[in-house]
Amino acid sequence: MKKRIALSVFALIFLFISTLGYLGFSNLSAAKGLNSFISKGQLNGAITESEKLANKYGQLQGFLSLPIIKQSINVFGLDFAANKSDYQAVIKALPYLAGVEKPQRYLVSFQNTAEARGTGGILGAFAILKIDKGKLTVERTGSNAAMASLKEIPVPVTGEFLNLYGKNPAILQNSNLSPHLPYGAEIWMGLWKRQTGQDLDGVIAVDPTSLSYILKSTGPIVVRGKKIDDKNLVAETLKDAYKRYEKDNDSRKQYLVEIMNATAAKLTAGEFSKVSMAKAINRGVFEGRILVYSRDQNAEKHIANSKLGAFLSEELNNEYRVVIQNIDASKLDYYLQKDVEIKSTSCDIPRKTTVSVTVTNTLKSGKGLPAYVLTRADKGKPADLVTGQHKFKVFIYGPVGSSIVSAWRENLEYGIGGQAKERMRPVMVMEVDLKPLQSEKLQVNFAGGNGEVKFVDQPLVIPTNIAIKGGC
Repeated sequence: MKKRIALSVFALIFLFISTLGYLGFSNLSAAKGLNSFISKGQLNGAITESEKLANKYGQLQGFLSLPIIKQSINVFGLDFAANKSDYQAVIKALPYLAGVEKPQRYLVSFQNTAEARGTGGILGAFAILKIDKGKLTVERTGSNAAMASLKEIPVPVTGEFLNLYGKNPAILQNSNLSPHLPYGAEIWMGLWKRQTGQDLDGVIAVDPTSLSYILKSTGPIVVRGKKIDDKNLVAETLKDAYKRYEKDNDSRKQYLVEIMNATAAKLTAGEFSKVSMAKAINRGVFEGRILVYSRDQNAEKHIANSKLGAFLSEELNNEYRVVIQNIDASKLDYYLQKDVEIKSTSCDIPRKTTVSVTVTNTLKSGKGLPAYVLTRADKGKPADLVTGQHKFKVFIYGPVGSSIVSAWRENLEYGIGGQAKERMRPVMVMEVDLKPLQSEKLQVNFAGGNGEVKFVDQPLVIPTNIAIKGGC
């Protein structure tokens, strides 16, 4: 199978098809103009055309937002309005991302959300993607076994970062603890630099759930005699494969690469519906399952202001986040459910807001699961440890400039937790250890916040239930 048929095809789909094809469908001439300047290596022309295309796309969305039009397109699931600014940002960033003046190399990270990290999950598989004047080449693919951990974090980090995460991000599996994508992306690229001597220009991150959306468009694939489609892909990659290849982890990892390659083969052959593919990409972007980081400052300034950037802004806001960090090295986040309620309790200055989080281990029983899935690598395990019991940390973020007034939890076995800061945001950190079918409720009261209440989700396997009540 050709090397170009690999995970990195997501970048092709995301960066080019979605922005230039599906999103600019009524502005085809502008999209063609942008492609022409990119292929000729003419940066100024590409920048001008990208601005034109972004503006035309904004005008298109204005028309599509008319009530009668909106109702019609909603019937077909084609409403892209929620991601309007995100797509405009990518269009404007495209001249810098596409290697117009010099080739750009990207690490394509496939995140395993069964072991939760700040940006989604641990890096499970990867590809090195080269883009030169819009032409894509896959230079290398592999599993995380091909990327080595270090004893020291390979890039400069702040004292604040060290206070919150320590030196743990030097380890590959902990490299993306922060939900701020630029931190994890720089560490990934730093690890790659130390290992190979090669500088990279950015990162593109996706997860199995976004791949399942794409399979809904392409139709099923067959790998090692097994039919895989949008309905069973997540379970197959994040649960079933661990059991099937319990005694051969290397074969399991290669199996995942084969699944990605088979999907990519359909994509490169054009075996998909353009409409359904547009819907798949739109959903992945909206849920924060497709992420992009670029070292090019011109590109990043656009991306950072979109869902794609997974960027913890330091500007005043009223944004809340709940982030799960797996600390026992298990794959039990596959079964973890988050329910989040954000409630305004006072509109006086400073505003008062309560964030309530209920975390549930939905696993009925750990009996029969592979030891690899059930791993308890954490220290100080309880004497009455139950098979399938899962320990993790919950990071509850308040808005920029706010403060934590108080915190409460149902189970005080591990204490109330501790406070920290990340990028001008207060963070409450609580350790939780749940037996199968056990839940715990956590609550943090914040003072401060500016503007409309917003919640930015950390997408895991089970969708988060979110309720925002009241407003000021």
